Amino acid sequence: MQDLLSELLWRSEEIDEAADRLCRSLPGFAQAEQEFDDLAKQVSAIVGYDLYDRYFTRLTRCTSYEAQAYYALGLGLREEIARSFYSPK
Repeated sequence: MQDLLSELLWRSEEIDEAADRLCRSLPGFAQAEQEFDDLAKQVSAIVGYDLYDRYFTRLTRCTSYEAQAYYALGLGLREEIARSFYSPK
């Protein structure tokens, strides 16, 4: 049961797609995304793709923990319940 709830809460394509639609509808998101992409290309050209990719992968992993914590709190889940559902794979 815990695995099912964890799957519903943390790895939901439906939620991912809804969040993506919401982001894209927010004023300023497209500009922020473009500015990030432009800077990412510059940094990658300087440090090389492999190092940039490792950095970005680890940054994304860390920020996903933060986003999941905000999501759990937004659902009104208590910390210990949210923690018990999250088991990274």
